[in-house]
Amino acid sequence: MNKYDDVHLNVPQLLKDQKRKLAAHDTIARSGEGLGLYGQMKSRLQLLFVRLLYKAVIYQKLIHSNLKLDWFYEFRNYWVNELGNRPIDPPDFYFLMCVYRQKFQDVEISNVASGDRILKTWQDPRIVYSLFHNQYKLALNPLSVRPFINYIPNEGNVCEYGCGLAPIATSLCRFYPHKNVRITCADIPTIMFHFTRWKFRNKKFIRTIEIDPGDDEPLDDEFDTIFCLEVLEHLLRPVPIIKHLHSRIRPGGYLIFNYVKTEGKGLDTTNALRDRGQVLRYILDNFRTVEGQIRLDGSDGGTAVCKKLRNPKKE
Repeated sequence: MNKYDDVHLNVPQLLKDQKRKLAAHDTIARSGEGLGLYGQMKSRLQLLFVRLLYKAVIYQKLIHSNLKLDWFYEFRNYWVNELGNRPIDPPDFYFLMCVYRQKFQDVEISNVASGDRILKTWQDPRIVYSLFHNQYKLALNPLSVRPFINYIPNEGNVCEYGCGLAPIATSLCRFYPHKNVRITCADIPTIMFHFTRWKFRNKKFIRTIEIDPGDDEPLDDEFDTIFCLEVLEHLLRPVPIIKHLHSRIRPGGYLIFNYVKTEGKGLDTTNALRDRGQVLRYILDNFRTVEGQIRLDGSDGGTAVCKKLRNPKKE
């Protein structure tokens, strides 16, 4: 086997080995711990600088031209030192992303009927493409959380449900440590979740929760803001999941979500397509939409910000 372009990762074993090395969760740590006045000023100036570069499209050009490669060095460190693969350079990264994309096209999850089947599909070696795709996507949009930052209170508790490579948590960690938040990243045990746990292994204020696909109530904390982006269309039982997320949000807190309209094919489930209207109706009945749209006509309303009602019957 040529591991260079045909890696077959044993995801369950990787996760098992990694879990044994994880440090205990620190229940009081926050992102702004030890920053001080100088650290806060530095954080805000860095954020301002990146925002200016991004708005002027300079940041994206630096990524495209391989003049800014911190995102690649992070990936290479993981790919080589954590996974044990051969060293790669940027041209290899793009080549392998295309190679694994071709293999990824054959992965099918839509008609599965059990959590075990879903997990087996998401741990398929061909899913390795998602590492390349999502790391590059995150590199091009480092400020994923910025449009929603006003819905995260200072010293708040944030959850990224179905986190994948955790673009929200990564953005908060790198550019908003002065928000002094606690973060929970939750997802089923996939290679993306393995990367996320590795990436945040030294961040005491970030907790990672491994979700059993058969568990509809995996969260054990209350949150000010829960992000659920590009997740619902992949679920086997989206109705109980949205009810659980609602129960984990504090009164007056926010659910920031989307429910991508699909045909229930590929990695999207037919159950999620069938239950889409019921999920959206539940959100409309229990939240107030403060940004974006929730459409019941079958069209895709994009990302919406919804505030949990303190008393749904009165409000």
